[in-house]
Amino acid sequence: MPTCRVFGIHPASISGRDAATAASRPLIDAGWMPKTRLVGKSGLKVKPKVYLALAISGAPEHIEGMKSAATIIAVNTDKHAPIFNFAHYGMVADLFEVCEELTEAIEDR
Repeated sequence: MPTCRVFGIHPASISGRDAATAASRPLIDAGWMPKTRLVGKSGLKVKPKVYLALAISGAPEHIEGMKSAATIIAVNTDKHAPIFNFAHYGMVADLFEVCEELTEAIEDR
């Protein structure tokens, strides 16, 4: 099973920072993360201070699991992705272009 590095953020960057990684159904079904990390209607319901929705389209099943987050930040290449209707902040971009700088910023803190 690939590590979180596949998603663009190295696990060491979030270790010890009161943070966790999770995924949507397509990544779980592909075997990239265990089913215990699924966020959505048939998975986890999370309520973090900040939820980074990286390449999340905004399917209703996923929204059900994360809509209670205090702040939702979405990054998606599709400017019409439904996730932007729920996000407090959004960026139309490729997650891999954003994640390198995000990882550096997290590691600098």
